[in-house]
Amino acid sequence: MRTRAARILVPLLAAHVASSCIFGQPATPSPTPTPAPTASAGPTHPRLELSTYQYGLQVKGKIRVGILDKDQPFSVRSGGAYDGFDADIAREIARAIWGPNDDPDAHIEWVPVDPSTRVSVLTSNQSDIVLDVAVNDDNKKFVDLSDGYLKNGQRLLVKKTNTDIKEIADLAGGEQTVCAIKGSTWEANLRKVTNDRAKILELETLEFCIQALKSGAADAITHDEAVLLNIVYRDPDVKLVVKPFTDAQLGIGMKNNTNNDRTGFRDFINVSLLTIVANRTWAKIYERWLTPLTGEKKQLPTD
Repeated sequence: MRTRAARILVPLLAAHVASSCIFGQPATPSPTPTPAPTASAGPTHPRLELSTYQYGLQVKGKIRVGILDKDQPFSVRSGGAYDGFDADIAREIARAIWGPNDDPDAHIEWVPVDPSTRVSVLTSNQSDIVLDVAVNDDNKKFVDLSDGYLKNGQRLLVKKTNTDIKEIADLAGGEQTVCAIKGSTWEANLRKVTNDRAKILELETLEFCIQALKSGAADAITHDEAVLLNIVYRDPDVKLVVKPFTDAQLGIGMKNNTNNDRTGFRDFINVSLLTIVANRTWAKIYERWLTPLTGEKKQLPTD
């Protein structure tokens, strides 16, 4: 059944065609007006809850990122910015706030820190986040921490020519000497995992252990993987061996929310980390910066 509009439209169209034939003019449609040009829109920022800390950062247009200086391959100064694994993780946090099509470096204010100031720059509100903070109970007393974004278990470092140490069990015979910082948790962990059967050279500092490895006084050094990777980055004649035998994790530190001035921020950081793991961005960052040193490809921070 035709509608009333159709009953009206059909006779009108017929009359238009007839008049065109009578006057010898072809029926042509009315020209379509050309739309006026419009200015291209800038990047669209994600919609964030107005009461959250991340919305405040979005409005300000800046996030202050604490990052270790000269900590290859995790962070190395490149002009006024930083490159490296940690630096790229920070850029993904910025993208979560301002959108994937915005330049993250336009919103990051880099705050150089060292191991002794990682926590204090947060508690004194000099930085919004800090990378490379150990996820442990001691740090949780002072700052809020994200879930781990990188496993940082204890491993061994040996010369590339060393083919005798592949597993922890290779230390049990006492034929290989492992250097550990005297009285450290790394020494204690090694004694525990080897049932106190490893031959350990106890020295005061990591630099002393590096010298012992080079001179042949030690066959291996034990420490957290991130620290050992820094040595591998600087010295092509050494390599990592043994799977991590502790479960240490590195996380992102934030000032705690005791005054309700960081509402929703920790959850936002965790969701941002989960997102880059799910879309394989994390795996690509790992492959770019760490695979050349570890020889490993990882899909998850807990691998």
